[in-house]
Amino acid sequence: MRGTLPASSPRYPRRSAPVSLKKGGKRSADRLKNAEEAALGLLARRDFSREEMRLQLTAKGFPSTEIEDALRKLEGKKILDDSRYARHLAISLAQEKMLGPQRLRQKFFQKGIRADLARDVMAIADATFPVKERLRHIIERKLKGRRLEELTLSEKKKLADALHRKGFLWEDVQATMDESGGFADE
Repeated sequence: MRGTLPASSPRYPRRSAPVSLKKGGKRSADRLKNAEEAALGLLARRDFSREEMRLQLTAKGFPSTEIEDALRKLEGKKILDDSRYARHLAISLAQEKMLGPQRLRQKFFQKGIRADLARDVMAIADATFPVKERLRHIIERKLKGRRLEELTLSEKKKLADALHRKGFLWEDVQATMDESGGFADE
């Protein structure tokens, strides 16, 4: 029987059956996890916002009441904490990805972070690594040893567009480029 594999082998272990609900809303015994245990398993890998965790648990097929109970318990124990998550995310995106305020706001929205909390942690990220400093760092990296004055007008526009796509405001981009000898003389 060429091309066929045994039903279960060390190389291809048999997979467990999908989660099923029995009558009365009880989970089947073969999957023994409840929503809180599943959430803890996810949190062991990385941090999540409350909304991301709710979506993950919903995708796993847990009932919404069980999900809300688990989320309340985890928040009570400070295991699931949106402010901590948002603070780490803001600083990470600002320092490592060098994103501007607009992209940070967009990322927070995607992760389900409240707008007021996003504003607060963006201020922290700004204090840690200011927008102008991020812009200067990106410009230096993009220029690869060249000076801004050496660029043609079209190259300067491409650079400004790239900075805008990273989430920086046009005013900040123009001010930083003017300070560095960019658009001031054109």
